[in-house]
Amino acid sequence: MDDDLKVITAITDALNTSLDTAEVLPGTIEQWQTNPAVPFLLVEKNLGLPQKLLYKIYPCALSLLKRFRSSSLTDPSSREANALLEASSIILFTNPAHQSALNQRKRLILAGYWSVKQELSFSKLLLSSSRVASKQSILWDHRRWLFEFEYINGRNRPGLIPTTMLQNELDLILQGCESYPRNYYAWAHWEFCMDGCREACASSSTAKLDYFLVVIFAFSRLLRWMEYHISDHTAAHHLCRLVSRFHALETVQGQLSDINLTFSQLSEQAVSLLTRYADHEALWMYLRAIWAASEDRVLREKLEISVTSLPPCQYRDKLVSWCTLVKQSE
Repeated sequence: MDDDLKVITAITDALNTSLDTAEVLPGTIEQWQTNPAVPFLLVEKNLGLPQKLLYKIYPCALSLLKRFRSSSLTDPSSREANALLEASSIILFTNPAHQSALNQRKRLILAGYWSVKQELSFSKLLLSSSRVASKQSILWDHRRWLFEFEYINGRNRPGLIPTTMLQNELDLILQGCESYPRNYYAWAHWEFCMDGCREACASSSTAKLDYFLVVIFAFSRLLRWMEYHISDHTAAHHLCRLVSRFHALETVQGQLSDINLTFSQLSEQAVSLLTRYADHEALWMYLRAIWAASEDRVLREKLEISVTSLPPCQYRDKLVSWCTLVKQSE
């Protein structure tokens, strides 16, 4: 028990340093290094936690959580608060779906023992630590709670999430989608970030141009994403949705004349991809989504002409039939 407590403290101390990454490693520490005195890997701000080590100390962490979760936390520097922080850290890296551990971390923030900035750093490490963690809805929801508590509904300075944090958040989301394809919980978090940008761009804030630049950053990232993830219909949906929400902001776009945030650019990409990968149904759905989202009749007609020049296949015939049916019903 005492040895497990020492390991828990050592891992938590490592997590609280300025790490770049933390990863759950399969197997035991012996498979990764020859020094048995150090139970984990820490190389150039990259932490590796052997999965079997986490399983070993998991019961001890659960015992700590159970023992101190009813503590009043009236003293922010109390031993109970530190024990809860250590226990919840180990529990979440072992079992990222542990709601009680997340709730205790919220308590620590509300009590003033732990800051939102510190928790955002920990949460980022946790989400990128394993494929299992990246797909947990409660972890993405936890990040939204942190942003809402600190920025959107902040008691002292309610307002908007800083643009630099939003850009970092978009990177984290795509990392989660790379780790776990069709990660709907990560994409829901993407919508949360875009909601914040939309509110800022539509306001009279002097910083709205900065937030529109975040949108352009998101747009360019998704365009590039589609080039390398041609079967990701979810990404295509969010790309079309992004253009639908922001292309009409002419007052902002007027200051960025070189930006082409339009359905025309999406259609060009979709047609280009289909000339190379006509057997991917997701790309035909991408083209269909563009046609449906755009209200420009001229663009729709151009798309229909482009479709006829694409390689014949069952998906092309279905798209042509669908477009015809929609036009007849309008």
